Amino acid sequence: MRRHTVFWFPFSCSFLYRFLHTGVMSDVHVTEHPARIGILLDYSGGRLLFFNAERGLVLFTIRHKFTDAAHPAFALEKAGALTLRTVMELPEFVKHS
Repeated sequence: MRRHTVFWFPFSCSFLYRFLHTGVMSDVHVTEHPARIGILLDYSGGRLLFFNAERGLVLFTIRHKFTDAAHPAFALEKAGALTLRTVMELPEFVKHS
């Protein structure tokens, strides 16, 4: 079973998102903290996208040939609130990528 993980580390002038996929760590720096992060699984297309949900900007894409069931899991490292929203329609920016 493969695990796809994202971590978020705030810094004073930018934000670091750390993505872990098959043991490889990739860092993505952004200057604007997204209020909402979207996650889109394109199972048949073999993509898992993390994106700024307000602006439609892709933060990171994992390419993987999915062959088994995908089971999402979410956790907070510190006390806080996590709100999950599910939608069935694709965001516009994904339809053209």
